[in-house]
Amino acid sequence: MGELRKEINSLLQSEVEKKARFVKQTYYESGPRALKLLARRMRKQQTDNLISKVRDPKTNQIKCEPTDIRNIFKKYYEELYKQTSGMNRTKTQEFLNTLDMPSIGEVQNKSLTAEITTEELQQVMGKLKSGKSPGCDGFPSEWYRTYYKELMPLLRDTFNWVIKEGKTPPSWKEAIISVIPKGKKDREHCQNYRPISLLNTDYKMFSSILASRIQLFLSDLIDEDQTGFVKGRQTFDNIRRTLHVIDRAHRNKLPVGLISLDAEKAFDRVNWEFLYLALEKFGFNDKSVQCIKSLYQNPTARVRVNGSLSERFLLERGTRQGCCLSPSLFAIYIEPLAQLIRQHLLIPGVEINGTEHKICLFADDV
Repeated sequence: MGELRKEINSLLQSEVEKKARFVKQTYYESGPRALKLLARRMRKQQTDNLISKVRDPKTNQIKCEPTDIRNIFKKYYEELYKQTSGMNRTKTQEFLNTLDMPSIGEVQNKSLTAEITTEELQQVMGKLKSGKSPGCDGFPSEWYRTYYKELMPLLRDTFNWVIKEGKTPPSWKEAIISVIPKGKKDREHCQNYRPISLLNTDYKMFSSILASRIQLFLSDLIDEDQTGFVKGRQTFDNIRRTLHVIDRAHRNKLPVGLISLDAEKAFDRVNWEFLYLALEKFGFNDKSVQCIKSLYQNPTARVRVNGSLSERFLLERGTRQGCCLSPSLFAIYIEPLAQLIRQHLLIPGVEINGTEHKICLFADDV
């Protein structure tokens, strides 16, 4: 890993020199007028997102000092991602054993943990979006695309090392949380800011490859009434299904009730131990589970407020925002609840053409 870092630093130095020449040429061609316009726009954006004060939820006092503001945001997210209650592993396994759920086999497990190829790296690199903020290492997607020939073998070796060893580089464990105001909501309260989690680009590339592999068989594990995060399914599928149920109920005068549930901060409160047991229930073997688990071993985060970073804090629960694998993992995480409702004898559904309809889901919207 030390040699890899040296090579990356060498490439970074070349990139800096190249960018410096580019900036000089751009200034020469555009002139000061265009640059002044850009500067004004950037200043306005910075002013709109400036956080000048925030209310401490514990003391209800308004704090205006930059250090106090950062600490309040840090404590808010530290509390949000803190695991508040333990899980009885034995009872959880007993619960999962009562569910009739499909599972993957040896072929799918081998495909998930197979060596990452150059072709997969080329595909994922081609999907990288420009203009996105980088993670804590500062390397944006443009840098990877510029030096993809030099980086390709280094990335391939690193990614395959992660799969083989079930470990991740330390830089993959850290996230930077940027906070953006939610519309016109009261900016004094931390919950009225939208957190944007910034992860390193190489981490996102690796998780994207794993996500693509899981998507190949995810539809075999997740029932059709879950239309979120499963390739080929759309929200309209459940809308149409619901309309058919309502129509059948009206025609046959059935006593039917529709209940809509939306779990608060469902993605942020995912219990990792339950997720790992759910993966095992779906047939993921030890190597597959460890590969996924390595992405969740002692992750940390820092909150960026007005351009400055808070102290690090530990993440103990929740899917990692910005991780391409998170949507698929959440679909797996919530499926046991959906299956419990499907097979529960005291929860009757509406039968249409031989199929009983009890539940519709789009991610955490039930």
